[in-house]
Amino acid sequence: MNKIVPITFIFLLAVSFSSHLSAQNNAVLRVLTLNTEDGNPLTGAAVTLLEPGSDETPRLFCVSDRDGLCEIRSIPADQEFVLSVSFVGFETFTERHVFEPGERKIVRAILNPAIGEIGEVTVTRQRYLTTGEVGVQRITGTQIARTPSPVAGGDLATFLQTVPGVITSGDRGGDLYIRGGTPDQNLILVDNMPMVKPFHISNLFSAFPDDMVQSADLFAGGFAPKYAGATSAVLDVALRPGNMREHRASASVSPYLTAIQAEGPFTVDQSSFMLSGRYSLIDRTGRWLTGEDQNIQFADVTARYTIQGENITCNVTGIYTYDSGEIVPTRNINHTWRNIAAGGRCLGFSEFFNHPIDVAAGYTSYRNEEGTSQQQERLSVVNQAYVKADFENQIGGLLVGMGFGASIKTYSINLSERFTRFLSLVDTERTIPVVHIYSGAEWSPGNSLTFYPGFTSQFTLDMPITFEPRMRIAWQPRGSESTQFSAAAGRYVQTHSGISDERDAGTVFTVYKPVGVDDPLPSAIHGLLGFNQRIGNRSSLNLEGYVKRHFNIPVSKWTPEPRIEVETALADGLTYGFDLRFSLESPGYYASASYGFSLSEYEAVSGDLGAWIEQPVFRYSPAHDQRHKLNIAGGYRFAGFYVDARWELGSGKPFTEIYGYDFFFRLPFENPGFDTGQARILYSEPYNGRMPWYHRLDISISRDFSLGRSSVLESQLGVINAYNRRNIFNYDYGVLERVDQTPLLPYLSLRWLI
Repeated sequence: MNKIVPITFIFLLAVSFSSHLSAQNNAVLRVLTLNTEDGNPLTGAAVTLLEPGSDETPRLFCVSDRDGLCEIRSIPADQEFVLSVSFVGFETFTERHVFEPGERKIVRAILNPAIGEIGEVTVTRQRYLTTGEVGVQRITGTQIARTPSPVAGGDLATFLQTVPGVITSGDRGGDLYIRGGTPDQNLILVDNMPMVKPFHISNLFSAFPDDMVQSADLFAGGFAPKYAGATSAVLDVALRPGNMREHRASASVSPYLTAIQAEGPFTVDQSSFMLSGRYSLIDRTGRWLTGEDQNIQFADVTARYTIQGENITCNVTGIYTYDSGEIVPTRNINHTWRNIAAGGRCLGFSEFFNHPIDVAAGYTSYRNEEGTSQQQERLSVVNQAYVKADFENQIGGLLVGMGFGASIKTYSINLSERFTRFLSLVDTERTIPVVHIYSGAEWSPGNSLTFYPGFTSQFTLDMPITFEPRMRIAWQPRGSESTQFSAAAGRYVQTHSGISDERDAGTVFTVYKPVGVDDPLPSAIHGLLGFNQRIGNRSSLNLEGYVKRHFNIPVSKWTPEPRIEVETALADGLTYGFDLRFSLESPGYYASASYGFSLSEYEAVSGDLGAWIEQPVFRYSPAHDQRHKLNIAGGYRFAGFYVDARWELGSGKPFTEIYGYDFFFRLPFENPGFDTGQARILYSEPYNGRMPWYHRLDISISRDFSLGRSSVLESQLGVINAYNRRNIFNYDYGVLERVDQTPLLPYLSLRWLI
């Protein structure tokens, strides 16, 4: 506490003092862009200020964020400007304004849907919103909805699997490996609430259906200073507010799950609610759909309350998820996890504030267990209470972002007697406070080059203070909006680790624990280079190369024979590769293709790993090392029908081959002369084999039917794994039985909206 209190006080003092350093005569305009249909924010609206009659390229502009808010600064006073707010599919909003010296003005721009055909629209300063930012994938609800999924609409989990560099262990488990990182090295935020694993046991689903998502940002590396506590990737999800103008409800059913949703205003244009609940049905329908039992269950419930005032927007959100089932049906081992999250977030943008202020607080809990129907054998629980605040300020000529966060985390580990040596752990209950601060700036020495330097620092009661410098750079040659080069680099540290037995594809149990007092902290260094080229107004090409160097990764020790006891050692990891993406967008059709190459390798001293290898340092590719991944997707609209298709091809991931079988005797308790001994498997070198290549085609066709003035029936007919490819999930050496992923799965889903 002697370290935390003074550092936090100094940081807050600096924030307070800096707010007085930037007084200036220029005016500030804040624009809140809303959709007139439901009163919700519009993300990505282009906002410009021009002199009346001018046809020059605008110098004063911004693009609305996920809250519908954007800010234009340094506006000359006592001069007339035309404010223009445009968004594809909506009529342009225009107003004339004259600003007084030092004035901070707020404008609510409510856009009406356009009537008739919409011509091609070029979004000004596209780079602030699209994938031109290296390592960033911007995701919208539209992209999620058109990815084939066996449910009405779509799901974020299904879309994420189309992104190069995002790997899953198969069609079950709910774990995401992003550019070489493991699931515990990812940070998942839902409106600033940290959640450990909001993905379901079926990898087709998460807690985020398309009609709940406002937007999502996937940072696959090189992420900004505001994100602390992760060494691989960040998924930042913003949920949609409830309808501010009218009450709506929907109910849907498919062979995979059923869902209900309701939303509407408490006070029109001021407050709203949204409730959503989903429950899986595949455990009941799987046998007659696929010919195989699907022993999995999952559910999620989300509740949301939103206040939208003149100068403030607040959300209170609660999320519950539940998953249970068998990853490998032949083992009769049940995996269960549960998330509980409740939190609030407020964005204040009053004229009183020099810049908008973002504050959040709440509580989340994650419970992960594994065992048989008779006994719980392993349990890991993470509870945390948190508070965060983000600010911006103009210091000199720089826009500086800064913020702090504090959390109290409790880790609980409970292992049954037969697993007392699992992961070299014993039953544990430990509570630690973690505080982080950050600062970052935006500096443009010219019209074509922008620097984003920053740093993050974390500290606890019994761990050293971290220093994590980070830098992002964007360069537009000759100031062209159509071409951009970008780069990012940084150091990343986390104060916890997640330990699992990666040798076994049939388990997703992970022990989450704080790093020991005398143990080194897991850390990573990222480097990324990117190139983005817009081709006309409809298509774009994106190329990214990256390298990640991870340190102090807990991995399983190796033995030539399987053991119930699993001990761990620390390894270092290296991942490098590149992603190539092409997209084409048109009012009647779309197409995209992406290819990712990645190579991941771990290394450790052979003695530390417990391996019987002769090399002093042993290198191997971990189970999530998928070298090649190709995704091709497209859709077409005709006669009121929508056809969507996705084809995925992936190279095989590593597995450990067996050396052979033999019998062993427990001497002196067994006598080789009389007893037959016990059969056992002898393993070869770790991960020395590769699974076969994986490929799958998913297709859907959908159409909406009007049932009255305000009632619509959405229908979707589709198939997962259309040509019934036998993609292997794992092979159980103990019973010599192969377990495959989902076979051909036809479905018909219906959603009724009123």
